Amino acid sequence: MNRLKSGYEVIFIVPESRRHGGKRVYDWVVETAKSLDIGRMTKRSDVEGAGEDGKLHSAHFFDLADQPIELMYAMDEEKAECFVAAVEETGAPVFCICRPVYFGQLNAKNG
Repeated sequence: MNRLKSGYEVIFIVPESRRHGGKRVYDWVVETAKSLDIGRMTKRSDVEGAGEDGKLHSAHFFDLADQPIELMYAMDEEKAECFVAAVEETGAPVFCICRPVYFGQLNAKNG
């Protein structure tokens, strides 16, 4: 694993329609990441998920507003702690998973 770095995977999960301060919550997360120079991100649209209250969130044929969205990042421990704290400071209601991982770009092309 010496090719890979040790760090954290940070995942934020929120319904597409959830808003905070007039903007989508996942936009708050993306903007917060950019402000911390965290560039690599994967956005996934999930089929369905249940919140802490057990309410089912899902994409419907005519309305995707309740579809769960995941934003996944990988970074070192220090940056992960700063990122989670910064998102928490926004006050935006979002579920977060933070777990240890090994990560890195394999077979990177030069240039």
